[in-house]
Amino acid sequence: MNKAVSVYFVSALVTAGTAMTAANAAVELGATGSNIGKNNAHEVVSAHDAIQANATVNTSHPKTSSLINDSASTSLQALLSNMKQFRASFAQTVVDAQQNVVHEAQGTLTMTRPNKLRWETTFPDETLLVADGEAVWNVDTFVEQVTVLSQDNAIKDNPIVLLTSTDEATWSKFSISQLNSGSSAVTPENGAADNINGVSVTKSYQITPKEQGGQIATLTLTFNQDSELSSLNMLDAQQQISTLVFSNIETRFPVPADTFSVDIPDSFIIDDQR
Repeated sequence: MNKAVSVYFVSALVTAGTAMTAANAAVELGATGSNIGKNNAHEVVSAHDAIQANATVNTSHPKTSSLINDSASTSLQALLSNMKQFRASFAQTVVDAQQNVVHEAQGTLTMTRPNKLRWETTFPDETLLVADGEAVWNVDTFVEQVTVLSQDNAIKDNPIVLLTSTDEATWSKFSISQLNSGSSAVTPENGAADNINGVSVTKSYQITPKEQGGQIATLTLTFNQDSELSSLNMLDAQQQISTLVFSNIETRFPVPADTFSVDIPDSFIIDDQR
């Protein structure tokens, strides 16, 4: 279970073979009795249709539904370049192709550019995944095992990499479109988009790998009126959508030296796949 929690968000950072099936996820969800997403479950289900509709529109009518790719890419890079640091709490919900909620989690996410990430879940289990710029460390405390992967190989052709990457060659592997105003698949926690005089000021970008066949089909990033990353949606190859809504967002904070390192107990098994 623990590794799968990380897989749903950072499947860019783990191999596809470690992903949990929807059936297993549903069993675990029932076992934990999780209720953390009931208040916004209808919004997440709507996200499934919204993301797929946006993908269809962007393919059929790219000139009317989005900015030119270069312009959207430049705009997104500008937003992310101002987000050299990011720390937030998250609430995560995963729905399957039939729009059933199959997984929920809560935790914290810390990122710094370039190429460093720390993902911790606190519910329903405690898990830790760290990308230190060279390797990805997936700590499964339940089975006392640490899986280590090459970061370059783990995030190949996955749009999640753009959150922390400044490499132009990496950015060139993806098509980026800015969605029409109000087309964000997920709204902030209060259920309404940020508004000024009744006009939405959120910005949403859809990222699609140019080379198909990866684990993630599309990634949608939404920024609030303060240009902070407020939500994230991923449509995967199994037509599942993972939605994260962020709160307690910080973009300037001291970063302890051990933030992107892992302290491994002697009793843990290390599976080094680099």
